[in-house]
Amino acid sequence: MRGIKRVLVVVDSRKDQQLALARAAQICRIAKAAMHILAPNPKACAESMTRLEAMAKPLMEEGLEVYLHETWSGSVIDTIIHIRQMERCHLVVKDAKLMTTLQKACGTAEDWSLLRRSRVPVLLVQTEGTWQNGAMVASINADPRDYYHSILNQAILQYANDFANGFSATLHLASAHPTVMMAIQDHGDGKVDKDHHMRQSKEYADEYGLEEKNLHVRPGPTESMVPELIEEIDAKLLILGTHARKGISAIAIGNTAEQLIADVKTDILILQPKHHMIPLERELDH
Repeated sequence: MRGIKRVLVVVDSRKDQQLALARAAQICRIAKAAMHILAPNPKACAESMTRLEAMAKPLMEEGLEVYLHETWSGSVIDTIIHIRQMERCHLVVKDAKLMTTLQKACGTAEDWSLLRRSRVPVLLVQTEGTWQNGAMVASINADPRDYYHSILNQAILQYANDFANGFSATLHLASAHPTVMMAIQDHGDGKVDKDHHMRQSKEYADEYGLEEKNLHVRPGPTESMVPELIEEIDAKLLILGTHARKGISAIAIGNTAEQLIADVKTDILILQPKHHMIPLERELDH
């Protein structure tokens, strides 16, 4: 799984249901990875540590390598970033805690901040149950003329392929192309946008061994097409990318990835273009 050897899972030890912890345990079993359980807590005490230890006990008893962290570094996000860096974890897993796009325009949601700052992929968990033998969707922008998205697509497909293989899941590739009024434009090569997207999507499908029936190239917009596909095939995981914008542009309404993250009610793995290179660099270091 792309060199995932240490997983950081963020928990709230006061909650009865721990979706992120259960999902992280599934990943660690398959990847044979160590699990770092973090409870960001500005008021840590013996009682709260006892709760955290009770959560970890069954996992330790089954043989998982588990480390506990109950600490605080000024804010939830700063605490996550600090422990992630200190323990050099390769994946962050946490319960989704998102606002709608309209709400986001008035402030910065916790998860948005984490996505923009994390140097490793982030898995936001919203469901229980297993991914085993289920369906997964990798959402890409298959415009071959967009080099920046091509790098992001590689990160998405590499991680998606690894997770699908690890869980014996069926991987679907989704790419929305411009709608009819935009798609009739000829870019000088005799082809329209739909043709470019279809050709590039087929090349990706061939590269990662996807069956043609699992290739979905449909008219956009992506924020409508992908949720419909997820419901249609009952996908357990959506893998997508974001440019993790900062500054004024970070609160702009309309970013496709942010709309998908806010609207889709399944587990979501979010990647950035840099996540294509970091695992490769890690492997070269060894």
